[in-house]
Formats: sequence, structure tokens, C-alpha cells
Amino acid sequence: MIKDPIHVAVEFEGDFENSLKDMLSDQFFQRLRRVKQLGFSDFVFPSATHSRFAHSLGVYAVAKRILKVVEPEAKRGKWSQKGQACLAAALVHDVGHGMFSHAFENAAKLYLAETDSVSAQGIKEAADHERVTSRILTSSSIQAKLVSIGGDEFPQLVADMIDKKDKSCIYTSIVSSQLDADRLDYAVRDPYFAGVSSGGIDLNWLMRNLQVGSGPKGQFLFVDSKAYISMEQFTVTLFQLYPTIYLHKKTRGLEFLFSKLLCQVFELVEDGREADAGISSSHPLARFISEPSDLENALSLDDTLFWGALHLFRNAPDETVRVTANDFFERKIPPMVDAWKLADEQIARSGASKKMHAHDRVKRIEEACVQACKEVLTSEDAVLRGCYHDTYNRPIYKPKFENGDAQQINVKVGGEYLDIAAISPLVASAGSFNIHRVYYDERVNGQGDELTTRLRVALEKALN
Repeated sequence: MIKDPIHVAVEFEGDFENSLKDMLSDQFFQRLRRVKQLGFSDFVFPSATHSRFAHSLGVYAVAKRILKVVEPEAKRGKWSQKGQACLAAALVHDVGHGMFSHAFENAAKLYLAETDSVSAQGIKEAADHERVTSRILTSSSIQAKLVSIGGDEFPQLVADMIDKKDKSCIYTSIVSSQLDADRLDYAVRDPYFAGVSSGGIDLNWLMRNLQVGSGPKGQFLFVDSKAYISMEQFTVTLFQLYPTIYLHKKTRGLEFLFSKLLCQVFELVEDGREADAGISSSHPLARFISEPSDLENALSLDDTLFWGALHLFRNAPDETVRVTANDFFERKIPPMVDAWKLADEQIARSGASKKMHAHDRVKRIEEACVQACKEVLTSEDAVLRGCYHDTYNRPIYKPKFENGDAQQINVKVGGEYLDIAAISPLVASAGSFNIHRVYYDERVNGQGDELTTRLRVALEKALN
């Protein structure tokens, strides 16, 4: 039993589950202790320092509770082979995450967008946590442990479940779907550690009401109509975490600063100029950039690698590396112009919003922001050089409207299994949270004012 503030206790019962517990000591899994679940969110929410290690244990705990609904006859860990693969997949689903979780993936994507080098593609693939997880499960010390636990085919079975090779499989849906163990854990864990109140979910009530149904595509999870409010609460809570925590403007600004720093380091190392970045060719980050496909290099990619290198970057001969690293060290988050807010204000002043439904308003602002940001940031004006357009769209739910699909949230009404979007007016609203922010360098004289002016003009044109 491992104590946990969210689930009280994470329990491993029987030979199979205790074999999984022993896998926690593997170097690839231990690395997750040094990878924060929420990247740089603790710069905004100081207590949000929980790790991918703790989250992975939480996902395992939730998956086990759901599995007891699917296989109620199993006692003390005597699960079916797919049940075993489901639990293993829940435990190791995040083992491929790099430093600061998704922030590292975003840095690699930005680098690929800025350069056409072949190695940039290799860095992006090596930063893709899903790709790396699959490789770790099928060609590392974890693979050997999974073979000893479940046989030669077991590692691939686990990897396929994480990769959603069979989306109609109920066991896959426990690991990855719109109502999976991953979401059910972080929807509670992340706001708890961030100190944020976002509605919350009644996990115990939800679990008590989960049932198993069968249809043309196989088994799936569902709840009766009396419990659909709990499901609605879950989707709304998850949705609200994006504006509240995940897409906070300060956090995203730090992620941009991190990406800017790493992109410059990537370029210098690829050019054989590691010294200009303040590091040597033997530094773990330089080794990763040089050979991103080597899993041993990926093993070193944890948060501590960056913090240790930051002191070297702060004294780097390269000005971009040095200045950016010092900004990061001193928490000088880049300022930004919120294009969405500007568009929202323009519509309000025009009086058009009085006659407009919220859904239509959001759609119109989104279209205007896309058009205006593209127009302004693709200009050749040197004054706006280096500006970064941060955009994200997060819908409240992705409806499938199929009877009994394992990937959707199913509600049983009058003997029929319906997508929750067919039951809940709130979920059916197809609401989304969007951001369009342009970060700029306050050191460039007049850049912020010029950016604001250009965006106002472009948005006015787009909205008329």
C-alpha cells in the first residue's frame, strides 16, 4: 500500500500486481519522480509541484477501481490477460514524458517549425511522449520486466492499449478515452495541488454508478440517467481546468521562454557550437540533441537536467542563450497582447454582442483572431520580429453520437445508450475555451505598442 492524498491508498494485491509494484524501481519509471506533472505551473501556483510519478500511481488506482466493474469476479489480482495489460498500461502510460512534461514537446515542435533540418524532426519525435513511451515498453529494461510478468507478447499488448490500436476495446477505454483513468486522476489531483477550486468531481459516486454494457462493437462503460449529472460535472470540471491552470498566461509565457531557450541551444549543438551555449559535447542535453533516438539519452531528460544546465546557460557566450536563461532565472515572463480580449472588447463596444448568442460570439471572435494574428505576424516589418503567437482551442467535449461507443461517455436512457452530448444541454453546447495571445520582447523599443495597434486595426477589419 502506498499512501496518496487523492485516493488515500494505492494498493497492490496478489502476485501480478506486486510484480507491477516492483517495476516502480526501474530507472525509467523512477525518472518520473523528477518530472513535474504541470511543468512550470508552480511559478504561478507554488504548491503545484506534484510529479508524473505520483500521477501515474493515481491513474493505476483509478484504473483498478474501474476494472473491478468490468471484471467483478476477479479476486486478489486474478485479472484476465487484457485486464492485466490494462493495469500495466495505466501505470506506465506517461513513462516517456520529457522534462517539464508537455512543455518539452512544445519546444521541440517550435524548433521544427523554425528550421528545416533533418535532425529537428528527430528531436521532435524523441520529445513525443507517446512515441517514446511505446519505445520504452518494447525495447528497454521495462520491456524485460513486462516480459517476465506477462510473457513475450505482453509488452506489445500494453503498448497497443496505450496507443489505442483497438478503440472499441473496453480495456483500452479505461486507459484512454473521454472517460479514462488518466483524466479521472488529474481532474482531481491537479486542482488539489494547485490550490484551485474548479467545481470538482464526486469520484466515489461516479465509480459506484459505472456499469458495463454490450453492443455491436463490444463492451463499454455507462451510467444510468440518474448519474449523468456526475458525468456532466466531470466534463465541465475538466474543461475549466484549462483557463484556470493549464493555459494560464504566466505559465504559457514561461513555456515560451523555455522553448525559445531550448531552440537556440538545439541550433548551437547541431552546428557543433555547444561551447557557445555554455555546455560541452558530453553534457546530457548535448548528447540527446546529437542522438535523440538513443533511449539512454532520453533517460536523462528530467527537470533536474534543465535546472542544472540553467546556471551554465546564464554564462553562455551566445547572447540569446545568456539573456533568455537569465530572464528565466529571474522570472521575467514575456509580456503579451491578448488578441481575444481586444476582439471581445471591440464587439462589446459595437453593441453587436447584445443580439448575439454566446456560441456565435465565440465563433466570430475565433475567426477574427486567426485572421488578424496571421495578417500581423506574417508581415515583413522588423519591429514585430520575434513575436510569438500562442493559440489553443479546447472544446468541452467531443461528441460521437453513437450507441455504446467505448470512447465516449455513455448514458442509459429508456433502454438506449446515448452519448452524454445527447442528454446534457451543457455538454451539447459545444462550448470551447480559446486563446490567441501574442508574446513580445519588451526590450525592443515600441514593439508592444506597435503590436497592439496593428492587432486592433486587423481585428476591426476582420470583425466588420
